[in-house]
Amino acid sequence: MKYIMIIIGKIILFCGKLLHRGSSLPGKIILRFYPHFMKKIKLPDKIIAVTGSSGKGSISSTVAEIYRKLGYRVAHNVAGSNLTYGIATLLLQYCSIFGKLKCDVLVFEIDERYAKYVFPDIKPTHVLISNISRDQPPRQGHFDFVYEEIKSALSKEMHLILNADDPMLQIFNLENEFQVTYYSMDQNQYSYPKSKFKNLNITHCPVCHHKLIYDYYHFETLGHYHCSHCKFQTPKAKYHITNLDFDTPAMTINEKYVIQLPYDMLYCAYNTLAAFTIVATTEKEEKKIATYLNALNVKQKNHLHTTFQNRNVYILNNKNENATTFNQSILFTDRHNGKKTLVIGWKEISRRYQFDDLSWLYDVDFELFARHDIDTVICIGLHRYDIATRMKYAGIDEKKIKTFESLEGVTACLEKTKGDIFAILNFDLVLPFQESLKEGDSK
Repeated sequence: MKYIMIIIGKIILFCGKLLHRGSSLPGKIILRFYPHFMKKIKLPDKIIAVTGSSGKGSISSTVAEIYRKLGYRVAHNVAGSNLTYGIATLLLQYCSIFGKLKCDVLVFEIDERYAKYVFPDIKPTHVLISNISRDQPPRQGHFDFVYEEIKSALSKEMHLILNADDPMLQIFNLENEFQVTYYSMDQNQYSYPKSKFKNLNITHCPVCHHKLIYDYYHFETLGHYHCSHCKFQTPKAKYHITNLDFDTPAMTINEKYVIQLPYDMLYCAYNTLAAFTIVATTEKEEKKIATYLNALNVKQKNHLHTTFQNRNVYILNNKNENATTFNQSILFTDRHNGKKTLVIGWKEISRRYQFDDLSWLYDVDFELFARHDIDTVICIGLHRYDIATRMKYAGIDEKKIKTFESLEGVTACLEKTKGDIFAILNFDLVLPFQESLKEGDSK
């Protein structure tokens, strides 16, 4: 039965590749007719799972590339299909017809709510949890619910890799039942004594429920903290960023390894450190890992710099329904001086499900824009008026707000605006916006 289903699945997988479709369909079919497929696959000794509210795609891609540089054969869901069917497709892609995975290391990103369905069959040796924050509220609900979903997937045999700067993540190991390796960021020139954001994920101690006190923040609730009443505090990290310079941009790990960053955003530094920590925890070849990190040419999807009519354009690929990623884009904009033109929008909120809940827009701290010299805010898409309303409530003069149903007419509008252009866009508008800029420049 197993061999027949694998052969059928591989045929479906091949046909899907020819048609450029089906990142999860083969997995869906094989699990429909053979529910125990994933449990029956012979897996490698090293299995790395990456989950969390944001950053898991970038982290897992970087980890996979480092392992390849170290000479390992790697299986990785590079297409980002991270639900149960997508993971099944990944195994189908890399397994032999006899059900053995043809790799030395399995690296996969997994949706926070689906880990509990996948981990019992695959049983990761190492699990990295990047962060837990408000994310996709119509689907995920409260971040406490997300914590419970991830916790239910874990077993004591798994080695956890956790961001020490996120107090939500420390709840996983309050009873010290897991082996844990922490990573962290030291105080630096970009840290600040008081949070710039009004919406914080956690403000009270998870042990005694007294107020958490922060010595400094990096962004939102990431920083150095301690409880005002009990001993709960930022745990000591094995790997930490001891220096950060966005002018280069570069960071230093443990005062020894200087790592160039692809762009000057805090989450990029955290993601890079997370990838270093995972591999260093399993391989112990820190110098090589640092060298390979610097040499990697992993295609960056979250930040593009181009020009339009001799003006700087920063295209920030943003995840909808996630205030943390939006706020990172806002902080990036915040660090640039001078007059600015903003472009914000999407075609659809999500390709995964159909909800029109926009309450998450009010978790995003657009108010930071109000203190800047904003020339124009261009709102694009079906929900352009909702975005425009949010900008108005953030304190931006409604006379500066323009709305467009699609990209048609946007470049003509940009020609009349002033300052650098900061485009905070969902995945579905990034490439079309780039193309529209090229067409506008060629006229």
